[in-house]
Amino acid sequence: MKKGAFALFLIGLLAVSVVASGCISGGNKKTVNQIKILYTYTGSFSDPAKGKQAAQAQLQQGAWVVYQVAGGTGLGVFEAVSDYLKANKKKMGPPFAIGVDSAQDWIKPGVIIASMMKRVDVGVYNAVKQAEENKFKGGVVELGLKENGVKLSSLQDVKAMFDSLPADVRQKKLKELGFQSEDQLIQFLNKTRQQVPDWIWKAVDQLQQDIVSGKIVVPMAINKDEITQIRNAKNLSAMEKLGREWAKSNPEPQTYFNQSLNERQNTKEIAIVFDVGGRGDLSFNDMAYMGAERAVKDFGLKLTQLQSNSPNDYYPNLQTLAKSGKYDIIIAVGFMMTDAVKKVAQEYPKQRFVLIDGYDPNMPHNVQMVLFKENEGSALAGALASLIALNDGKDTIGIVLGMEIPVLYKFEGGYRFGAYWGLNYFKNHKK
Repeated sequence: MKKGAFALFLIGLLAVSVVASGCISGGNKKTVNQIKILYTYTGSFSDPAKGKQAAQAQLQQGAWVVYQVAGGTGLGVFEAVSDYLKANKKKMGPPFAIGVDSAQDWIKPGVIIASMMKRVDVGVYNAVKQAEENKFKGGVVELGLKENGVKLSSLQDVKAMFDSLPADVRQKKLKELGFQSEDQLIQFLNKTRQQVPDWIWKAVDQLQQDIVSGKIVVPMAINKDEITQIRNAKNLSAMEKLGREWAKSNPEPQTYFNQSLNERQNTKEIAIVFDVGGRGDLSFNDMAYMGAERAVKDFGLKLTQLQSNSPNDYYPNLQTLAKSGKYDIIIAVGFMMTDAVKKVAQEYPKQRFVLIDGYDPNMPHNVQMVLFKENEGSALAGALASLIALNDGKDTIGIVLGMEIPVLYKFEGGYRFGAYWGLNYFKNHKK
């Protein structure tokens, strides 16, 4: 990332609500040769009513696909699209919503065409694997498309997410959704995906391949100036130029191998501290649990789980686990735990930690900080959204976000880049 970019990651936690729109144009506005991007920062990650209100406003302005990047607030986006479909006597889109973090497609069948998965499970699993093999490294690990750290959900991903829920919860959810079996649910989701022509899915796959190969570099905006530059870009070439210029000044994330951390006799016990929201959030915490649970099965481990009911619980939860000295690695889920992890890691320098989605440039080297290239995954979401709209003769898509913080600029910037790419692809291949 750019010099100082990691430090900027946490800047802006005192968010403000922002409602605005942007437009990119490829020609005459009277033809479907443009794509408008409506964007709303709700200022919250836990207010579904705000998410619904924002999505309703975007739908009224013609948004044909709405991407939610707002945690619990984003559940309101799904409600808004669902209400729109019901009002038009439709069981499935378009219009569609796009989910985030986990494979959320099943939450509102027929409404969510796909989800931009943030593979927290991969970050957790890899860190635990390193600890169990005594190959643990501290420092920063950054996961993008190439590392399977972000991706668009597949039906297999949806099934894995649904299957991770307790059996009684699965049955309850199926009943609420009106399905008699999980197979029936998956079949309905498959039919929903078939509403989108196969050439669009193939186009998005091509974009992914070009990003992984390095042919395309998605710009990573991590401050207000950079997201403003992306919003003001006039065409795809301008955005690609930003991506390559910024990438040149991005030093590689540094990792550190400490022999003393990897000489211990492992106990085959690991622990995880969940952020507020905890298990059952159908998002970040559940994805972390999936990674830990897979590691438990693969390496024959015992997992201890602690829930944080408020930010005041972060430090005591982590300190209690570290003080025992019996865990091969302690997993902290979410950037909100950054300060607590730093403090406890300093107090217990022989304890290995993994912090998901948090960064501090002065973090002790017994902590592995796992970050994600949300801009790359969001580019796929933007391409999917714009191609669906353009193919249906529409010219508007939307994105509803939570707090206006640097990490969400990465989501927004990637989504915009993908929308430009989709417009360019449509003009060159379908016009």
